[in-house]
Amino acid sequence: AKVLTQWSKAAIQAASDLEEVQNVVDTTFGEGARQIETWAKTAQTQFGLTETQAKRFTSTLGAMMKSAGLAGPEIVSMSTDLAGLAADMASFYNLDFDEAFQKIRSGISGQTEPLKQLGINMNEATLNAFALQQGLTKTFSQMSQGEQIMLRYQYMMQATADAQGDFARTSDGYANSMRMLKTNIDTLKTALGEALIPTLTDVITNINNVVGALTQKHDRTILDE
Repeated sequence: AKVLTQWSKAAIQAASDLEEVQNVVDTTFGEGARQIETWAKTAQTQFGLTETQAKRFTSTLGAMMKSAGLAGPEIVSMSTDLAGLAADMASFYNLDFDEAFQKIRSGISGQTEPLKQLGINMNEATLNAFALQQGLTKTFSQMSQGEQIMLRYQYMMQATADAQGDFARTSDGYANSMRMLKTNIDTLKTALGEALIPTLTDVITNINNVVGALTQKHDRTILDE
């Protein structure tokens, strides 16, 4: 009974987390949220990510890009590319998904040290040289914040070419099999929680109604009395 109770709590929390992150996805991507929804559903098979992880990673990156002035389909594609890259880098460098994602998020936002630990140098000199190779006339310091993020993204995708697709290539290995097992368990918890939440919500709503009725008396509370 204790194990069942613990599982139920974990399941409800997992479903609640997915519900909350969905709000962020809808707000961040607007009309593009449907594309994120579709991608997140396939991320488990392709990258070993739960739907919650896929949506959390993409919405975090999307919000960052949006605040820098980027918008539309480009932030959808860039966000899904980088979220998938987090899973591939986790596989390639033997990191946790969250640790790999934090390194990518840091790199896109302009922090160089986390990715440098993996041999990926994204300092201004490197980015200026890359911009020149791409035929750009602006130096990095002359670019807008959005243009800087775009350049970091393009450089990162080039610099991590060896890691891209690594999760799918090595999905039958021990490390990725264990990652996939955890993802499957988390997905099962979320599904269970989604089934439990409507009933639990009704119960909580009824309790709130009863407590509210007991504490109100002619616009005065019991505590006032």
